[in-house]
Amino acid sequence: MRELFTSSAGVRHFWRDEGDHKVIVSAQDATPVLERNQAMATHNDGYSPDRSLRRVASIPAIVRLKWLNEEGWDCFQIHDPDVAKKLKSKLNSSDYLYLRTAPGVV
Repeated sequence: MRELFTSSAGVRHFWRDEGDHKVIVSAQDATPVLERNQAMATHNDGYSPDRSLRRVASIPAIVRLKWLNEEGWDCFQIHDPDVAKKLKSKLNSSDYLYLRTAPGVV
């Protein structure tokens, strides 16, 4: 594998030659993001002091890329009702509890 570049989010992209086709492989050490999520999840209830905003989750870039490549949707396109529904479902799932930064239901 040959490294292509590292994104500003820390995702490293590699090029792999597999004979008649090429493969791009991406990797990120998401440990710092996930450790911060865990600390924030127990810090408070996630609301701003005036309770006008609520913190919900922090999604590592590699997870966004995984959903985009494997499921065909971008979690940052929440203006799309279908995407908003998928993201809400994932964030309320126990499978993705590690992304949450505050208790409660989205």
